[in-house]
Amino acid sequence: MSQPVPPSRRPLADAPGAAAMTRRGWMAGAIAAGAAAGLGALRPPAAALAAPRPLPSVREVPRRWRVGYAESMPYGNYAATLAAILGELERMGWTGGLTGMPYRPGQTDTAALWSWLSARVGSPVLDFVADAHATNLTAEGAAALVRRLQDPGDIDLMIVMGTVAGVALATDAHRVPVLAFSCTNPIAAGIVESETDTGRDHVWAHLDPRRFQRQLSIFHKTFRFRRLGIAYDDSPTGRAIASLPDIEASAERLGFALVRRHVRAPIDHLDQYRYEVELTDAWEALSREAEAVYITYGRWPLDRFSQLVRPFLKRRIPTFSQLGPEEVERGALMSIARADMAGIGHFGAATLARVMAGEPPRRLPQVYFDTPSIAWNAATAAAIGYRIPFPALLAADSLHGVL
Repeated sequence: MSQPVPPSRRPLADAPGAAAMTRRGWMAGAIAAGAAAGLGALRPPAAALAAPRPLPSVREVPRRWRVGYAESMPYGNYAATLAAILGELERMGWTGGLTGMPYRPGQTDTAALWSWLSARVGSPVLDFVADAHATNLTAEGAAALVRRLQDPGDIDLMIVMGTVAGVALATDAHRVPVLAFSCTNPIAAGIVESETDTGRDHVWAHLDPRRFQRQLSIFHKTFRFRRLGIAYDDSPTGRAIASLPDIEASAERLGFALVRRHVRAPIDHLDQYRYEVELTDAWEALSREAEAVYITYGRWPLDRFSQLVRPFLKRRIPTFSQLGPEEVERGALMSIARADMAGIGHFGAATLARVMAGEPPRRLPQVYFDTPSIAWNAATAAAIGYRIPFPALLAADSLHGVL
């Protein structure tokens, strides 16, 4: 089989006025490039732009709330989202002072943070329940947690991070409010029914419905690939985690073919070796058959990513990380992510406040997105023979260069 000419060797034409290019300008250009193909649909619905009601005051909360936390696995975005929500709650006066909170950007651990909250945070309305923190949520652990939520005197509200945890706890088996964040595609996963109706009175999820279509639009604008490689777990949850419907919609709209490989997600830590062997084989195959690769969410430790991604560098295949800059730092060519966590922190804290003041989760806005940032890995670009255009460098919020 002949190997296609890598699109990474076809540089973007430098735009006039490149020196004046900004991040928002470059992003706007990327999105505008696909508008004729239907990217007008990427704009948020009018309802999502409507001005919300004024935030309730902490004095409007009639009782104390016992709060629990569950996450699919330790992950930097989960910890960052939780810390951002807490910071906004502090600013709103819903917690005591958070000076000394054990969080640093990039950390994945939330257990120590939760333990600190439960022991030290003095809030007029919030109790962070010490033994109500769950990570690496398994089926057995989720079942035990659901049984606990059925006790009306125990947990009053759950903050949930990740698709696996969201699917496990967004159930009619209990009535405790569940606020789900950092889920890949909550609608496809069945956590909520739609952008405007969660489907359950006690369930809510943050939605950015066109997030991955925006990613793929930018990736395709940059490399004009005709065959895009993807590897994912071909199960209902796996397809939702990869946001496969968005990938397929983008392929149809932008006119590229998908080269697919399936890799079963690990059952537990004992199954991790089998998973990484299958993943290595899948990525090796994609490096031979695809012109570019969209690296969907996976269950590999970040410290393994640099080794796993080497087939793409060897065969000069451009890669885009669905996850974000964490994988760009470790060898993926590019990604986009939030410029900072302040926006989602405010959105999450406001949602939590409204629920505690008596508003049903089902009636609250779910859609929020902010201007994404751009991340490049210059060393990866050099390894695959791609010169990052000057406007794109100017537009970048983070530039990495060590593999």
